[in-house]
Amino acid sequence: MTDESLMRRALELAERGRYSVSPNPMVGCVLARDGVVLAEGWHQRAGEPHAEIVALQRCDDARGATAVVTLEPCVHQGRTPPCVDALIRAGVGRVVVATRDPHEVAKGGIERLKDAGIEVTEGILEDDARRLNEKFLHAVTKKSPFVILKAAITLDGKLATVDRDSQWITSEAARERSLALREEVDAILVGGGTVRDDDPRLTRRLGWNSSIVPWCRVVLDRDRVVPPAARVLTDGGNTLHIKEDLPLDEMLKTLKVQSLLVEGGALVLADFIEKRLWQKMVLFVAPMLVGGGAITSIFAGQPVRRLTEAHRLRFDRVETVGPDLMITAYPA
Repeated sequence: MTDESLMRRALELAERGRYSVSPNPMVGCVLARDGVVLAEGWHQRAGEPHAEIVALQRCDDARGATAVVTLEPCVHQGRTPPCVDALIRAGVGRVVVATRDPHEVAKGGIERLKDAGIEVTEGILEDDARRLNEKFLHAVTKKSPFVILKAAITLDGKLATVDRDSQWITSEAARERSLALREEVDAILVGGGTVRDDDPRLTRRLGWNSSIVPWCRVVLDRDRVVPPAARVLTDGGNTLHIKEDLPLDEMLKTLKVQSLLVEGGALVLADFIEKRLWQKMVLFVAPMLVGGGAITSIFAGQPVRRLTEAHRLRFDRVETVGPDLMITAYPA
């Protein structure tokens, strides 16, 4: 097997930690000799052994082997010992790394491996590895959560009908995919108007997430319209009820989470879009038209006068989910 094929397998292994490793990155490791796989490992949960350690524990003899890792092996003593030291002690002859770790206390593994006389190859499937850990990499480098905007809309971009009927615009299949997004983030945010009108639970209902980060609901209630009996305030869950008119960028930094899912309403979505405080957008588009020029759409912000002023996106993926479309986009 080639470095690329081994790295692709390591990325598949890393993906298994999507719902469990936060605040750590997803990491996979494959140990091979002469292209033959000796052992595999992946990081399962913060505080538990890292991918390299798991793979080494499953390998009888790693001397002279190649370790293929999706992220630079760490050098620090945290919840677990440094991975780079374990690789050196095991006598691996070569390490293949997809992308470097930007974390201040974890980075430096590549240099230490080289100092120990171990050959290091970098950048194999780096774009795929960075995509896999986009939340972690953004949060570590920007000191702010990776923000995902999510909405269910009609084909003409509406969030509801003229009578504010919005349940349900999309199919059950699309709603399941929407709930899956909650399972992979640390927190969810909605505006006070959404809580007032819909009284949502804002829970993780699929039961997939097992990370050490407690689930948090964030309610932006600058107009103080959320009723005291709202379920997000009375169900015993972890809810941050923000009544102060903090600037969005300052509010994000106070959350102390790695990733945030913004589910509405329209004015909140528009605020994030206008201030360019989002990193990813996921739209579920139903094959229906409801009309109404004044009806709230996905973007309720100030209109632009020229196309050169438009808020531009880059479509990344378009999937069919039941009868609906799921569009994933990033800022252009």
